[in-house]
Amino acid sequence: MKKEKFYISLYLNGYRYKIVMTEPSHIFHLLDFLNYQEKFIIVEHNGKINYNLKYKPPYIKHEDKIEIITIVGGG
Repeated sequence: MKKEKFYISLYLNGYRYKIVMTEPSHIFHLLDFLNYQEKFIIVEHNGKINYNLKYKPPYIKHEDKIEIITIVGGG
């Protein structure tokens, strides 16, 4: 059975991307696809910082604005 494809546009760290999807996805799936380690990032989704990615991950929608901030340690 062939899955129907659909396109969404979203902004990721200020750049616009067009993404092909076969089913609705959570932000967590996008982060996993981009190889981000969840414990080392902060995610802003449409202007709000999202603390509960595992418990209440929002779905990615057309024209969403996502900012990913990587936490880096040093001495």
